[in-house]
Amino acid sequence: MKRMILAALALSAAVLCRAQGTMGDALRQIEENNPWLGAARASVEADILANRAEAVPDGPEIEFNYLLGGQELGNRHDVRVSQSLDMPTLTGMRRRRLSTLEDLASLKYQACRQEVLLEAKKACIDLVHCTALLSELGTHLGQAKSLVEAFEKRIKAGDATVLDLNKAKVHLTSIQGQISRAEVERQNLLSCLRSLNGGKELVFDPGSYDLTEDLPADFEAWYEEASKCDPSLLYARMAVEAGKSQLSIDKASRLPEMSVGYMSEIRTAEKFRGVTVGLSLPLWNGSAKVKQSRARVAAAQAESAAAEQRFYYQLLSRYNSASALKENSEMMRAALRETDNRDYLFSAQAKGEISMVDYLVETDLYFETLQQTLDAERDYRIALAELNSVKL
Repeated sequence: MKRMILAALALSAAVLCRAQGTMGDALRQIEENNPWLGAARASVEADILANRAEAVPDGPEIEFNYLLGGQELGNRHDVRVSQSLDMPTLTGMRRRRLSTLEDLASLKYQACRQEVLLEAKKACIDLVHCTALLSELGTHLGQAKSLVEAFEKRIKAGDATVLDLNKAKVHLTSIQGQISRAEVERQNLLSCLRSLNGGKELVFDPGSYDLTEDLPADFEAWYEEASKCDPSLLYARMAVEAGKSQLSIDKASRLPEMSVGYMSEIRTAEKFRGVTVGLSLPLWNGSAKVKQSRARVAAAQAESAAAEQRFYYQLLSRYNSASALKENSEMMRAALRETDNRDYLFSAQAKGEISMVDYLVETDLYFETLQQTLDAERDYRIALAELNSVKL
């Protein structure tokens, strides 16, 4: 199980290293500065220290008695020091369980880390989409302004009507409104990323998606690797091991517990000193603890089996969704390249070959298709990020 955890961490580091200069840098910054991850790391350290404290053996018992016996018998005082001892096998079991609990605490942090980095990655993808949309809107705005200027000149020359100019101005205002809304969305995304980065500015160039990440060719082969590094799935598996370790400890704890020590009894005329040996017999609660541990192991096994099934079908659903979205985005991008006639429309309208209404209808239709294409590409990247979140 430890090897699985180490493999997961190594794979996560490799994925981020391959993405240097783009989203990988952004995710590394957030991992370092995110306040929730900082709190999660501190919580893991506290859990590890607490588990170690529980594993420390009980301290020695010291007893002192001072008894008054009167003038005939004299006074008496006793001193007793004793230390309980675990059986060597029980000590080894507790050490192994402590190691398992530390691994569980580490996996708990890894699950929190995965959640935060996925949120950050999706925000980065949205920011790339928003930046591309603003870029296209900028081109659209430039043409709309040129159209208004052209009609203002044509009106002075007596070659156009105020109605056509007003249509061009309404078209320009509509584009300016879209830019305003997209800019608000961009600022919100920047604020979200700044929050995830602990209030610090994030160094990230949202010019393009991380093109090194792509859809796995074979889901089943990819799933086999993913199931070895997902922290939530590993946690469920290791919880079973932790339960079995506790069951072994509870079984061994039903054996008598030995204690050794030193005792001194001093009277007025007599002194007694020697070694003491004792046995503690867990007659009453040993069987109940074993039954409880067995029930917990059975529950952990059922939860692990359910987690395995849920994990498989969740990833399969995400894979199918990402596959469909990829096909759709590629189809829309190819169709958009074939139907990009913005320059022709602007030139044809300026020459009077098409009417203002035809120009606006065709231009708006193209931009609507362009926006749908950008949305489809964003949706695919989001689905891919969710699919590959197991390797973050």
